[in-house]
Amino acid sequence: MSIENVRRAPAALAASLLAPGIEGDERHNYRNLLLNGTCFGPVDGGILTYLPVFMARLGASPSLLSLLTSGPSLIALLSYIPGGAYVERRSNLVRLVASSSIITRSSYLLIALLPFAFAPAYIPVAVVVLWSLAAVPTGVMMASWTTVMQKAVSPRLRAQLNGTRWGLMSVVSAIAMALFGNMLDRAPFPAGYQVVFAISFVANLGHIYFWLKIRVPPFVRDRSEPSQETGLTQRVQAFLRPFAQSRAFVRYNLATFGYRLALNMPAALFSIFWVKDLQATDTWIGLRGTAGYVALVVGYAFWGRMANRLGHRNLLIICGAGLGFYPMLTALAPSMQWLLPVAMVWGFTVAAIDIGFFDMLLAVCPEGRQPSFAAAANILSNVAALTGPLLGALLAQALSVRAALFVSGVLQVVCVVFFLLLPTREQEGLASS
Repeated sequence: MSIENVRRAPAALAASLLAPGIEGDERHNYRNLLLNGTCFGPVDGGILTYLPVFMARLGASPSLLSLLTSGPSLIALLSYIPGGAYVERRSNLVRLVASSSIITRSSYLLIALLPFAFAPAYIPVAVVVLWSLAAVPTGVMMASWTTVMQKAVSPRLRAQLNGTRWGLMSVVSAIAMALFGNMLDRAPFPAGYQVVFAISFVANLGHIYFWLKIRVPPFVRDRSEPSQETGLTQRVQAFLRPFAQSRAFVRYNLATFGYRLALNMPAALFSIFWVKDLQATDTWIGLRGTAGYVALVVGYAFWGRMANRLGHRNLLIICGAGLGFYPMLTALAPSMQWLLPVAMVWGFTVAAIDIGFFDMLLAVCPEGRQPSFAAAANILSNVAALTGPLLGALLAQALSVRAALFVSGVLQVVCVVFFLLLPTREQEGLASS
């Protein structure tokens, strides 16, 4: 067996075991998407996990930490309409995702270099500025990524692929979190964090490498729609048009917006609570992440297979309510040791939210208009990601971080009622699946 075959064997075996009968480009895409997701593990377990912890250890306030989420969301919000229009004029969307990803994630390396250029007191502000500016290509990246994912494999395999792909990513993330956390407690500050962020940048290059191997037909725009939207008024009309054209699209966004808002409220509060209230070390924060991601792997495997049986609405109602207990149980934790079982609640339930939201979005995007519809949906998602953390920070200032976490969890459970607007299993056409 050649070295190349040895390298490909594990992913090929996974594809044959988890999706028997796949042939041709679909099999090729399945394999490379598994490898693509696996390479993102050190990014998720690295900078995406430890950047908020890094800022909390530098003394960042809840308001400043909320900007770590809200800043990029605001920039992305402004980029989705022109980004979606730009994507619809391009045919090679695989390459477009790769190029925009390189631009966005170069910020990982730049953030790693910040301690060489700024005093500790100024680093949190510089991080927020860089993290926000890196979101400029997001409108192009997300619109093209959604379209490619819709074409890469058939709908009957999509939930299974995503569950397996995210599961593999979660295994690597779990290992990375534990290793990075232990390293950070042993390394001098901030050098350990700089190494973690640099490793995340290198891992993303592998993520892009396997993405570039995906084979999909060139994108062809629906020519029944005008190809140019030049003025501001025309761009706004282009954004609003999907709401008038697709009732299913409207219901999806109405159903998910309220929950996303509540879900994002505690985003900036977890790291502060772990570091300041529970005095958690980086090792324990890493172990918390590992426990959560072990549960996430189980969740992706389980819910990825249950999605068609339950229907995505039932899936989201059950796990949307369950996920609301994560911030509530975090707020009730008396010590950092309790973060491990609490994280497992998060991992098992959030897997179903990822699968349910993503599959529902792909189902309501009409053929030939995927980039603009995905852009419109991502705009509303980013409105929630922009305002949610700011509301959470205000709530923490009015009450306390612990109380704000608990209230945010209660609101998530309440907002599950909006999922009743989503189609039932029979309306999705899954009854015979």
